[in-house]
Amino acid sequence: MKDVKVTYVSVILPLKYRGGATYTVPDHLSDSVVEGSRVGVDFAGKEYSAVVESISVISQPVALSGSQKTLSGSCETISSGSETLSSCQGVPHARTEGTSGSVESDSHGREISYKDILRVEPYPPISQYEIGLWREVADYYLCSIGEVYKAAYPMLAIRQEQVKSRKTAASFYEKIGNGAGDARLPELSLKQQEVLDNIKTLFASPQKRKPVLLHGVTGSGKTEVYVHLAAEELRQGRSVLYMAPEIAITRQLQIRLKSVFGERLLLYHSKQTAGEKKRIHKILSGEYRREYEKECGQFEGSDAAIVLGTRSALFLPYNRLGLVIVDEEHDSSYKQTEPAPRYQARDVAVMLANIHAANVLLGSATPSFESLYNCTIGRFAKVELFEKYYGARESYVGIIDTIWARKSGQMRGNFSQKLLNTIKKRVEEGKQVLVFKNRRSYAPVVECTECGEIVKCPHCNVNLSYHRYNSTLRCHYCDYTVRFSPVCSRCGLDSLRCKGAGTERLEEELKELLPEVRIARFDADVASSKRAEEAVIKAFAAGEIDVLVGTQMISKGFDFKNLKLVAVIDADSLLAMQDFRADERALQMFSQLLGRAGRREEAGELLIQTNSKNHPVIESLIGNLHKSGTLPSAERQEENILDILMEQRREFGFAPFVRMVKIIVKHSSKEKLDLICSRVAGVLGEIGALEVTGPFVPQTDRVRGEWLMAFYVKFARDRRLKENKQRLLEQILALKCGNSVIIDVDPL
Repeated sequence: MKDVKVTYVSVILPLKYRGGATYTVPDHLSDSVVEGSRVGVDFAGKEYSAVVESISVISQPVALSGSQKTLSGSCETISSGSETLSSCQGVPHARTEGTSGSVESDSHGREISYKDILRVEPYPPISQYEIGLWREVADYYLCSIGEVYKAAYPMLAIRQEQVKSRKTAASFYEKIGNGAGDARLPELSLKQQEVLDNIKTLFASPQKRKPVLLHGVTGSGKTEVYVHLAAEELRQGRSVLYMAPEIAITRQLQIRLKSVFGERLLLYHSKQTAGEKKRIHKILSGEYRREYEKECGQFEGSDAAIVLGTRSALFLPYNRLGLVIVDEEHDSSYKQTEPAPRYQARDVAVMLANIHAANVLLGSATPSFESLYNCTIGRFAKVELFEKYYGARESYVGIIDTIWARKSGQMRGNFSQKLLNTIKKRVEEGKQVLVFKNRRSYAPVVECTECGEIVKCPHCNVNLSYHRYNSTLRCHYCDYTVRFSPVCSRCGLDSLRCKGAGTERLEEELKELLPEVRIARFDADVASSKRAEEAVIKAFAAGEIDVLVGTQMISKGFDFKNLKLVAVIDADSLLAMQDFRADERALQMFSQLLGRAGRREEAGELLIQTNSKNHPVIESLIGNLHKSGTLPSAERQEENILDILMEQRREFGFAPFVRMVKIIVKHSSKEKLDLICSRVAGVLGEIGALEVTGPFVPQTDRVRGEWLMAFYVKFARDRRLKENKQRLLEQILALKCGNSVIIDVDPL
């Protein structure tokens, strides 16, 4: 036995595992390890890249044996399968030096062995800002910090030293050093300038910093306000995160922002190459700067950047972050549904800003009910921009009753004659048209006309969709694909026929009905690559396409100067969703679509085909939407559909007036699924919830070979919320059901 100084590290593993993991550091590596270092470790017989959360250096009697240091002490043993790790009471949680004293055994008289870390990996340390955000996300969304780490650094399996970036540190600093693009700010209208000044005043308030909601109609010029705010942060040497809900939108914004910010604009999303992602990590972490100064000498200027990205950009290694912008903050794409952490990016953006003492600006023409509620209770501040940019006139909304059109023989396939006439007229005037249908494929249902059999996915309880362009049947849940055959597998007859319509069928019908019109399609099938996506958008922007048929991909972020008319083919598919948010989402979608048309001096048009002309949402569009060009806010109009919907939420106890958690139970065996549901139901009554609903069968009850059931748990928004959520987590973990039970906080 000999008294020596031993370095212990507590690490974060990229796993769902919630226990502690403590390792020792060999003497030859001890000077290389700091908090945030990534180190190679052996856990349960597998190697992982772990993050050092804390370091302790203590002096104690140690018996040296191979690569393991064996000590005696009063320790808590944590087990995970075949691997046993220990969290010793004598090991402090911060970097300190001390003496633990002489201990001989744990409470059971056993010796405790700690494994050495395998290596210190050659990457910059993870900052305390990042680890702080991981902790907050894990705590709020009831997941492990390791799951957040894995989401933040998804390329853990890639040997990053082998990933090459085409651009060098020298080229980056040379370009930002000459200030390219920094002075080309867009001119603001008087109203935009007033809004900009109001936002700056709120940001500079000596009171507690609040997120600011910019409620601006589509076409009001919110982007120009964002650009001025971002430019001011860059001038002050602070970086900016500019978030958009989908990759397609970031690519369009990139074109607009590049002329202003030049090389300081960094695009980040999940479809980028490993080299592109590595370059952005190196710029933001300061590694690029260190490389440049080592080769070229001191860089005197600021290397602050503006990151344009989707939700994954939240977890980048920001240093001096000054502003977070969340555009289209209402968009459901900001919610991560699979895998954990199942976070809402809008809310994590607020967490990120608080950690960095940065400002937050949320923007939308149709704010989420959550954000409107936060404004009402004083948690958010609110600024309104209801004047359209470029002096655009108010848009027109028209409703086409498809029930009447069918009875009177006015339907041509999925198009009413009135809509066809309007499309043809607008094209003859030299204008462009968007046709919206929120379902890709040729047909969503393939049915046997003889026996009634509907072709379903063998792994999911959903219909297979027919895609004519490659003659396949495809599941849009698990991506199962099979070649189409008209022969029914049940009765053996050549009698399978397509029912319903997706974007591919609408494109085909329009080409037959309007052969002289140039028609194209824009959905996930067409835009399967960056090049294909850009080709369609570029052709439409250049006027080479008259009518563009597409899904919700065309409803957000695009600015086409010559677009006059937007047509919604089947509004009922939006209104019939089995979800308490269905009406809110339908209103948001209609407003976003209306905003695509008439974005310059000319008024736009929105024509909606529906079987439900008396639906409250449809009536509200006719009564309110076409008068203002946006959904009326609760402050502007006392009696409107938003007030009604919000009051219904309050009366029946739905978000945003309560906090909701969805418990999803899944298993390949229905019998075991029922058993687990019974166990879950048994503990949910002990967690302090306002209400527990379930178990119930979700709309899609089988996905990827597993049957599903669900519960809704509602909690009061009070000071006991965190405690009650933690109790829920503890009760679920105590069931030891593994991956069969999923906890989704603030579900869609």
